[in-house]
Amino acid sequence: MNLSPFPITPRVKGRLILLLVYFVAFGLGFWVSTVSNYSILLKSVVATAVTVTIIFLGSLDFNNSSVFDPYWSVAPPLMLLYFAALFYYPAVFEYGPPVVKTGHSLVVTIPFSGNALHPFGTGGSWYQAPRLMILFLLILVYSIRLTGNFLSGWPGLKHEDWRYISFREKTKNGYWPVSFLAIHFFPALMVFGGTLSLWVVVVHGYKPLNFLDILALFVTGFAIILEGMADRQLHRFLRETKDSGKTMNTGLWSCSRHPNYLGEILFWWGLFLFALAANPSFWWVIAGPLAITLMFLFASIPMIEKRMLSHRTDYLEYKRKVPMLIPWKKR
Repeated sequence: MNLSPFPITPRVKGRLILLLVYFVAFGLGFWVSTVSNYSILLKSVVATAVTVTIIFLGSLDFNNSSVFDPYWSVAPPLMLLYFAALFYYPAVFEYGPPVVKTGHSLVVTIPFSGNALHPFGTGGSWYQAPRLMILFLLILVYSIRLTGNFLSGWPGLKHEDWRYISFREKTKNGYWPVSFLAIHFFPALMVFGGTLSLWVVVVHGYKPLNFLDILALFVTGFAIILEGMADRQLHRFLRETKDSGKTMNTGLWSCSRHPNYLGEILFWWGLFLFALAANPSFWWVIAGPLAITLMFLFASIPMIEKRMLSHRTDYLEYKRKVPMLIPWKKR
């Protein structure tokens, strides 16, 4: 008999463990990266490496690689805040108190004094505020929705993604090195590439709002709505046709076989457009959304379609009729 007014179910326990793992991982990643005199970009590399390693240790300890799954949606808003904190308030995050020589004496400056009280710190400008506010709100909505989507369907640590189970069966004793490289490090590298756009906007953005920002707002907002609608339609279909073996072929899913992935891809391209609007000379960060697009086209989608073909008898016909991503004409 459980006398506790708030019984700890496996779902609640799993979420509490995730919260603890991510709090420790991002906290240590931030702290370790700031005790150096590297550039902001190199600090973010260190922060990402430490964070991913800690989360991997959590996956290893609980014998479940799905511990890493929320990283994809949790990291973007935290990375934006990370870049902003280091750029706009550099004195706060220096290693040790900043010291200034004045004659024969030493004067220790106070991090929050003077210009540091400005809303955008010592390095910010007022015209950067609108773009950063818009970008942060979009990313926050994206993060909350996608993280909630994962948690709503995750029963707890007893459940592990079918892809990871497949890796276990294929690699056996070599699973955890594969898990670190393929399940933890590689996706984290993709996210880092995608968030380079945020680094450009925060650290190197100098142009005021322009037409490209409007386009970026439209693409990013549309991507979030598209992915959210696709996920809701799929969840409703799975509830209504549980264990029927049928393929979702209505709504957005009648126009694209993977409208949720299309929304995800467009989201990262939207972030790139914000970077392009802020500073066109950093066009090379296009490598981030391009890599993510290729990952979905040549890894994620082929893997899930192979599974669908083996589990659903009508999927082959569905595949013949409906385009993979972009909803052109039905074949």
